[in-house]
Amino acid sequence: MNLKIKLFIRLVTVEFVKLRGTFAFKLSLLYPIGSVLLVTLFWISMRKAKEISTDQFISNLGNVAAFFLPFFIVLLVSVSCNTDHRSSMLKHILALPVSRKIFYLGKFAGIMLFVGIAFIATIACAYISLIICGLINSKLGFGVSFNHLLLVKVLLKGYLAASAIYSIQYWLGMRLRNLTLPVAIGSGLIILPIAIMIILGITGLITKEAEFNRIITYDPYSYPYSASFNFMKTPDSSLFPQQTLIFMLLSLVFLVFGIWEFNRRDIG
Repeated sequence: MNLKIKLFIRLVTVEFVKLRGTFAFKLSLLYPIGSVLLVTLFWISMRKAKEISTDQFISNLGNVAAFFLPFFIVLLVSVSCNTDHRSSMLKHILALPVSRKIFYLGKFAGIMLFVGIAFIATIACAYISLIICGLINSKLGFGVSFNHLLLVKVLLKGYLAASAIYSIQYWLGMRLRNLTLPVAIGSGLIILPIAIMIILGITGLITKEAEFNRIITYDPYSYPYSASFNFMKTPDSSLFPQQTLIFMLLSLVFLVFGIWEFNRRDIG
């Protein structure tokens, strides 16, 4: 196996081992558990409804998970990057015979493993929730027509929509030594479109659905939960709508830019 590939795999493994005992790992579990818990409470409240479909459970989970996903990513990436800024650890790491480019990519891939853990944990928690709910009331269980593929697709769509956040927030986290600043910037970009929509809606400056939709979908930090607001009359149900593809490309561009900038930066 190529030496660079071996080194990359080792860096990913080291990053995973380094973060698994930190708050980053706890976030990867708290986010899915919290999202499923909120949906479960609402699901149980529907037990007296005449018609109940597990597709509604999946839809609700997709909306809730997509809304909290940007916050989760911002915190996860920022906390993970901050571990190397403390006690000048980054300076010592770069003193080792490791290419900066491989280190930047390896650390990014290591963080993405925790994103994958959160995705799998959300699916697992959803199944556990439905099993427990089925014991409480048979109507709240899986039934005979649970759409397993739809559950995976709905959740995966949100993670793909958040593509640009991964690399942009990673660059911010690696560029800024203070934990508070990248978290504040990321959180601000998530909330800002909602604030703008409320202000412009109240003042009557925007009234059309397309104008509301444009504000929230053009910001890569708010785009993952844009479908939750149902501003689009015919939402795209595919995994790769045009806007998602654009942000995936933007994520790749920002990752390449981050590698270039990190390779040239003077780490003092």
